[in-house]
Amino acid sequence: MLSFSLLTHPIDDTLRIIRKRLELDRSWRNNTNLQIQDIMDLLEFVLTTTYFSFRNKIYQQRFGTAMGSPVSPVVANLFMEHLDQEAIANAPIEYKPSFWKRYVDDILDIIKKGSQTDLTTHINTIDATNNIKFTCEEETNGTMPFLDTLLVKTEDVRRHTHIAQQM
Repeated sequence: MLSFSLLTHPIDDTLRIIRKRLELDRSWRNNTNLQIQDIMDLLEFVLTTTYFSFRNKIYQQRFGTAMGSPVSPVVANLFMEHLDQEAIANAPIEYKPSFWKRYVDDILDIIKKGSQTDLTTHINTIDATNNIKFTCEEETNGTMPFLDTLLVKTEDVRRHTHIAQQM
């Protein structure tokens, strides 16, 4: 078992991903009269207007999505979904995960023992801008912390899932 964490995501790439999804899936047209370019202009404005005040001074956040914006988690999830698809589709068979689950920016996967470094290196090459960096945490003594649980590997062949215990 491995656990990966994403540090950040690039806005320009995310906007391209969202535009492509809007072009491919036209079902959103049932909910609005806006055109794709209107949606993209509004989304870009929301994602890049990242001013905030601290101790009576105004600052501009220069990297990442706006902290506290309700659209930021949705956009980050769309980017991560795209990254998931790319990483799994392009992973060489010798270290392609047999199990891959993501919650926000944490990924739990199962791969062949000894492939951790190769998979981490592969995943870190998916983002051409090199803004994405994954870290890897390996299973220790049959356990793996993931989110707020401790996953425990069992030898009971009747079980098909891991036992989760509160940490």
